[in-house]
Amino acid sequence: MKIEKMFVACFLAPLVLAAGTELKLKPIHPQETVAETLNQRFSLENALANIESIKGWLDSFRRLTAAAKGKLTARAWKDIGNTDWETQELAFSNLPPAIEGALRYQNWLLKKARYELALAEMRAARSPAPATEQARREMEQAEKDFREFWDTLAVAD
Repeated sequence: MKIEKMFVACFLAPLVLAAGTELKLKPIHPQETVAETLNQRFSLENALANIESIKGWLDSFRRLTAAAKGKLTARAWKDIGNTDWETQELAFSNLPPAIEGALRYQNWLLKKARYELALAEMRAARSPAPATEQARREMEQAEKDFREFWDTLAVAD
């Protein structure tokens, strides 16, 4: 039992810090509390929505680059940057999914750790079975979401 407690303490300590309770953070916007920033602005759902926006912006820049071909000097292309084929076709295609994959994988790791903590607490009779069941369902949903993402992932090269 002592090893389980040490594992849980070592593994979840960074998660507690990430929640902002130990960081003593000040608000970044006058109309947004620290909790709102952490739980809404920095949520998985918001991050995934932002990735979709970024994909749209990159696609717009790709189309703008194609429309401007032959209309700008070599110096202008260099000054603008990110107009080369490798950046626009490889990086623009590969970077957003890499970020999304990291977010989804980290979400699964977090849900898995929470489930393992709930199991340890239930075994120690400090947590009811329904809390453990909820943690299990959340972990399984995070795994399903990650696997669905993984199964549709393709790397451009």
